[in-house]
Amino acid sequence: MALSLGPRDRIKTLPKVNRRALRKYGEFWRALQLVGDALTDAEKVAAKAGDSGRGKQGRTAGKGTSAKAGGDGQHWSHASPDEISAAAKKSHSSLKVMASSAKKWEAELVSREWRK
Repeated sequence: MALSLGPRDRIKTLPKVNRRALRKYGEFWRALQLVGDALTDAEKVAAKAGDSGRGKQGRTAGKGTSAKAGGDGQHWSHASPDEISAAAKKSHSSLKVMASSAKKWEAELVSREWRK
């Protein structure tokens, strides 16, 4: 009769270094997921802001504005909803590339010790 080790039993039998590498990879993967969630939220906020149409100063949605250009004497600017959405989509695609690379190299990352 073969002894079937569950996932937790397998982790206990791994050397200490491999358990640390597995934990670090899990933390890395969780960080990728959290960044993906934040980017999804940014896309939703940008879409909601773009749906509102005009701002309170009569600006059109889709063009970044600057308070300096408005003549108020303030020195700040903000991105338009379209610019936020485009940046979030670009970041999301870069994150997908990173996640696919992490999956591709998962065995290598888990088997080696992670440096501090």
